[in-house]
Amino acid sequence: MLSTPARARPGRLRGVLPPLIACALVAALAQLPLLRNPWIYFYDDAAIQILPVWHRLGELVLAGRWPPLLDVDGWMGGNFAVESLHGVWNPVYPLVWIGTALAPDLAVAGALVRTLGMVAFALGVHLLCAEYGARRSVAAATAVAVPLAGSLYFLDTVLWPAALLACAWVPYVWWAARRMAHGRSSALWAFLLGGLGVAAGNPYGMLAISLVLVALVVESAVRARWRAVRDLVLLGAAVAAVVPLVYLPLLLSSSVTWRAADGSAIGDSGVMAPAPLDLLGSGLPHHVPDITGLGGAALAVPAVYTCWFAVPLLPWLDWGVLRRRWRELSGCAVVAAGFLALAIGPSELWMFRWPLRVLHYGFLALAVVLAVLLSGGLRTGRAPVRAVASVVLLLAACGATGALEPARLPRGAIAVLLVAGLTALALLAFRLRGTRWLAAALQLGTAVVFAAQVTWFVGPPGTTTAHLPSSVAELRERFEDRYRGTTFQIAVPHWRPGDEPGAGVWRDLLPGSMYPVAGVRSINSYTGIGFQRFSDTFCFSYDGGACPDAYAALWREPAGTGTPLADLLRLDTVVVQRELVPEPDVPAGWSASERSDEVTVLHRDFRTRWPRGTLTHVDGARIRSAVAEGTSEVVEFAREGRGPARLLFARLAWPGYRATTADGVELPVSAGPAGLLRVDLPPGQAAGEVRLTWAPPGSAFGAASAALGCALALGLAWAQRRRRRSPRPREHDATPVPVS
Repeated sequence: MLSTPARARPGRLRGVLPPLIACALVAALAQLPLLRNPWIYFYDDAAIQILPVWHRLGELVLAGRWPPLLDVDGWMGGNFAVESLHGVWNPVYPLVWIGTALAPDLAVAGALVRTLGMVAFALGVHLLCAEYGARRSVAAATAVAVPLAGSLYFLDTVLWPAALLACAWVPYVWWAARRMAHGRSSALWAFLLGGLGVAAGNPYGMLAISLVLVALVVESAVRARWRAVRDLVLLGAAVAAVVPLVYLPLLLSSSVTWRAADGSAIGDSGVMAPAPLDLLGSGLPHHVPDITGLGGAALAVPAVYTCWFAVPLLPWLDWGVLRRRWRELSGCAVVAAGFLALAIGPSELWMFRWPLRVLHYGFLALAVVLAVLLSGGLRTGRAPVRAVASVVLLLAACGATGALEPARLPRGAIAVLLVAGLTALALLAFRLRGTRWLAAALQLGTAVVFAAQVTWFVGPPGTTTAHLPSSVAELRERFEDRYRGTTFQIAVPHWRPGDEPGAGVWRDLLPGSMYPVAGVRSINSYTGIGFQRFSDTFCFSYDGGACPDAYAALWREPAGTGTPLADLLRLDTVVVQRELVPEPDVPAGWSASERSDEVTVLHRDFRTRWPRGTLTHVDGARIRSAVAEGTSEVVEFAREGRGPARLLFARLAWPGYRATTADGVELPVSAGPAGLLRVDLPPGQAAGEVRLTWAPPGSAFGAASAALGCALALGLAWAQRRRRRSPRPREHDATPVPVS
């Protein structure tokens, strides 16, 4: 009786071992770049926006605010519902935020999140390849290679980890939806994964999920599986119903943001856009395409790289597999063709910019096809002819991409010899021990090639955010007591060559959204959406930098207020970079508490009124109390005279604010000076209470739409379950699923 489990255990272990090895190898390879550059996961946008915002979101969740849709103290960068990229509607993401908030060092948190994201993506790739019939060992080899594709690793993983997390949902959605279509899984799982993928808030991930579902419809139609087509269409409708909840606030708020001007633009600036010729070098680990990056500089990384073994093994594959299974793989062809077309299409297409960021979704589909072909085994007959063909393909790719030019020749020669040697090793492994050893050789080759890429393309930190302090304790020790209260920074902070960690500009200034990590309530923040009137007033840039004219703007008195903007913003501290304003005039009521070679620091000499709220200015009324809690605020007033009366708040007038009296009468809400929120008091009312609340615009419709999608998925799952219990004949999936 005890022998049956003992015999079954090795089989289960053989099934689990390949993905475990793949995930462990990916986790280990993710640490390799840290040996060359400890700041590889903590610079650029990741350092000054994504990780600090995750830290702040974690603090808000730990304080009991979920979902954290609006942080009033975050100003332009605090409207998380509109920004969407942080996935505030995804219930899994608070784990990432809380982990980041509890981590003592943001760089460590960044490395951990990248590692977990790459591992999660690798496991999804393995499941997807196995679902299409690839052998588990080959699926594991593919799962190691795909997360290290150039556009995914060197761009999304390193620079934009939020995009990596969004990408990680795609293979799971594809896997679950295909299993649902074939009757092997419930529609609820497919809807749950699809909804979570949409809720990740990344438009590229949403686009990928949409195209995957369309591709599965095509795949089922080609195979004349009409019931599956119907189920997939219903599943697509259910997942699409989640979209308004995530993206409707952005569309309804675009009139006040930077996105209003270019939200519907179609253009071709050439930024982050590969040409068809660039893609010919996708199998070369050393190939740096001639592509314009952000800021106008040329990219210096292998941004179109896929995997090292795709090109040299083409002559050795059994192409008859495609002839026999083209219907099953037609969905992969749709996804690959769709994303490759988008990659070489216009640079700007509505909210989608920088076509390189969709390239790896096309590579994912091609990787599935490659895994299926490799699972069919290699063809070793006429080996000399095939070997010559492999070499010719490598050299042709080098020549077509300019890799044989004199300046690139040394590295090109090393890369070709490396790939050729690894290809020979893979062929030998297959010849001696079959597909499992071939898969092991492919994994070894991926590790060796990635090590070479790290040596070539991951150097010492040299960006404007190099050596930015990442220790939370160090940041708070340096800034928390110096910059007290609400702080406004007029600076364009950037690392200068020669500055060491803990020295130079980072002693006095922080970029982007870093100040909340240091315990400072700062108006400056990194944002991709902005607030047009506010940014125009102080010439804010997307990374929180302000121009010299912002200092003069602080002390102007908007018409009808008689109060400087610095007071209307309820500022307590103003930090001025002396490189921008060498000797700032100190206004009355303020003192220069610090002057150094880098900054002048001003502090307010008196306390602001109504310290428990954000109310900042009143016309025609006397305030008894103003108390804010989260995004809401309650103001008690007594009118003075019979003229109009208004309240002005030190918060931005985002769409979605609603002001009412105690008995529910709606009050006019508008944007005042610099875009600050203004509320008109009710005429004729001598005293009363104003209740200010906020909800993302369109949130009621979005919630109803998401609920409708959930109901549709439940109905589809119930119908599937009833169908499985029915004695009527069902469509069966004939896809072979090798297990070795």
